[in-house]
Amino acid sequence: MIVDGRSVSAGSKLAADICIIGAGAAGITLAHGLTDSKLSVLLLESGGFEPEASSQDFARGESVGQRYIPLESARLRCFGGSTMHWGGWCRPLEPVDFEQRAWVPYSGWPITRATLEPYYPLAQEFCQLGEFAYDPADWDLPNGALLSLPADRWHSRIIQFSPPTRFGIRYRDQIARATTLTVYLHSTALRLTASGNGRRILGLKVATLAGNSFEVTAKSYVLAAGGIDNPRLLLASNDVLPAGIGNDHDLVGRFFADHIQLDTAGLFPVDRRMNLDLYQPSSREIARHSRHAGARSANLMAYLTLDRQVQQSRHVLNYSANVLATSWSDYFITQKSTGGVAEQSYWQEFVGSLRRLWGNLDAAVEQTPASDAPIFKIVTTQEQAPNPASRVRLASERDALGMPRPALDWRLSELDRQTIEVAVDELAKAFGAAGSARIHAPLELQTRGWPQHIPISWHHCCTTRMSDDPKNGVVDANGRVHGVDNLYVAGSSVFSTSGNGNPTLSIVALALRLADRLKEVLR
Repeated sequence: MIVDGRSVSAGSKLAADICIIGAGAAGITLAHGLTDSKLSVLLLESGGFEPEASSQDFARGESVGQRYIPLESARLRCFGGSTMHWGGWCRPLEPVDFEQRAWVPYSGWPITRATLEPYYPLAQEFCQLGEFAYDPADWDLPNGALLSLPADRWHSRIIQFSPPTRFGIRYRDQIARATTLTVYLHSTALRLTASGNGRRILGLKVATLAGNSFEVTAKSYVLAAGGIDNPRLLLASNDVLPAGIGNDHDLVGRFFADHIQLDTAGLFPVDRRMNLDLYQPSSREIARHSRHAGARSANLMAYLTLDRQVQQSRHVLNYSANVLATSWSDYFITQKSTGGVAEQSYWQEFVGSLRRLWGNLDAAVEQTPASDAPIFKIVTTQEQAPNPASRVRLASERDALGMPRPALDWRLSELDRQTIEVAVDELAKAFGAAGSARIHAPLELQTRGWPQHIPISWHHCCTTRMSDDPKNGVVDANGRVHGVDNLYVAGSSVFSTSGNGNPTLSIVALALRLADRLKEVLR
């Protein structure tokens, strides 16, 4: 059943076995995964079925660190959450992402990739993907589609594309028909009420913009509101615990990470036989599984990833790259300027582009190929180093319902910069050894610092990170908040490290795993 929270009588007290806050990828998957049990589930969503300006305003906040896109642009406040503007890119986390790596501070999950193996195939189906297979050898690909680079340095891996699945549309009717599940739209969670010792959540205050408020009580609560709003709600729930719930060690909101999408280098082919078609997002090759005749086909592309042993020997993060077709003018004009984080007008941006073009003329002339030769650019996609200084706090400004807005202090580190530098060096060596292309990197990160404008992926990760040790994370291996018996967190905020892959598939797999856990705990 789906109800508009604005119709709930003021002062009402609603009860369920499980209360889920947020109806995005994690919340809808979790709720759907619980419908085969006898547990009653209440799912809260602060928006309606479509994005609305009034609901979107709840996502607005401050950005006080490395320049970031407006927070209200990065998330949709509606039923289906950000899957309603999701691009559909899917790939699982890699085994190395879960490992404790001596050269990556704070790395290591309390679970392994094997823990999620039973759930990834189910997540594939939930996201309307092909078979759970991400090695190019698993697919019937055209001859010569894969790059021939040194196998001890670089690997080609597969990304599958969801249609993309709009969770709020795809699963709306099923959720509406579920007899044990009730969805409340336009219902914003304001504050969790903790017991006197902070060990249990006793209730949740909910309000709407229509002016009515009500309370929800449940046996267990799950935060599934995203990497900014999950810590925001924990920090704002400070009536009993002044630092916020789950924040005994000042970790709630820390370790915020996103995936950098930086135009890092130009790739100029030398060998005209080199085929990069499979590595273009626009191609989306439809392929069949190579070993199972009845297996689902997939919409896919390839990308390059740095070998795990190279990561270890050169002390860098998990790195991957797309290789995108571009043009001479696009490549040289769009090199990002470096400097502070001050806002710029469109005119200033235009003038800056002209200055960058002028500054790059020498390099442009040197690299200019024959008029009919294609040009490509290397687009970095790498994990961000776990960084406790990169964090979400509460701002002084409050939203229309009186809740403190978030303040994002996004920070990058020397390890992030070093990873790009090493990766470009390794790419140049690999393409040079193959005699297929030259690499040109004008960013000069080592001497000039980060570009002022860094394209990111809108992947909010790690702000309620998972760890067996309460001094190193907010939730345990099962997603339960340390020190609180009946409070759980779902979504990419529980990632211990962000990995270098798109998070949605892993968000869904973790939510399916949490559904099994809750059915076991509450049976």
